[in-house]
Amino acid sequence: MSWIRGRIPTVVLACALALTGCSGGSGGDSQGSLPQGPQTLQQASNSMRDLKSVAFTISTEGDPVSFPVKSGEVRLLRNGDAEGRLHVQVGMSMETEFVLLGDVLYYKGLTGGYEKASKEQLRSLYDPSAVLDPERGIAKLLTAARGAQPEAREKVGGKDAYRVKVTLPKQEIEGLIPGVDEDLQGQVWISADDHRLLKVRGELPPSGGKGAVVITFTEFNADYRFKAPI
Repeated sequence: MSWIRGRIPTVVLACALALTGCSGGSGGDSQGSLPQGPQTLQQASNSMRDLKSVAFTISTEGDPVSFPVKSGEVRLLRNGDAEGRLHVQVGMSMETEFVLLGDVLYYKGLTGGYEKASKEQLRSLYDPSAVLDPERGIAKLLTAARGAQPEAREKVGGKDAYRVKVTLPKQEIEGLIPGVDEDLQGQVWISADDHRLLKVRGELPPSGGKGAVVITFTEFNADYRFKAPI
C-alpha cells in the first residue's frame, strides 16, 4: 500500500485546495452594466476572509493528466480538518473516501477498509489549513489575481453571480495546488448578493494535458463535525 500513502493522501489534500477551477456558462449582462473586475475580487476576498468552513465539488474538463482528481466532494473546516469522497486516477481509476482529523488522515484503500497516514508526512507537499487561511488561501488568491475583466452576469447554483476573467499567479497557487508551475488562465464567479466566491475555473498548462479544473463552492460556515471512521 506504499503507493497509496505516497499518492492518494497527497491527492486527497491537494483537492482541498485546489482552489482553482470551475465551468463557464451562458452570457448575461453587457460589460457596461457589470461592476469593475478588481473591485469585485476585493469584495470577494473580504467576504471569504473570515469563513469557518466551506464545502465544494471538484470536476475536470478535457484530459488534464497532471491533475489526478477527476471528481469529488469535500467539506473543510478552517483548521484543516476535512472529509469527502474522491474519484482519482493514479495509474488506475478508483474511488476513495477520507477523513482528515488533526495530523491523521483516514482513507479507504484497495481492500475497502480505512487505513491511516500522517498529515505531517505530507506537510511539505500540501497543507489543507492554507485553504481558508486569509494570508495563504482563497482570500489571498482573489486579491492577487491579475487582469480582472468582467464578462457576464450568470446563475451559479441558483444564485446571481458575476463572471470575471482572471490570471491566477503561480506564486499564490503553487502552495495550494501541487504540480502547478506557471500562471493559470481562468474565470471566477462572485455572488452578486454577498460577494462570496461561488465558482472558479482554471485552465491547466498544455504540458499537463489539455483541460481545466473546476471547483464549485456549495456551503459556507456550516457546522461540520467530523469523526474518525476507525
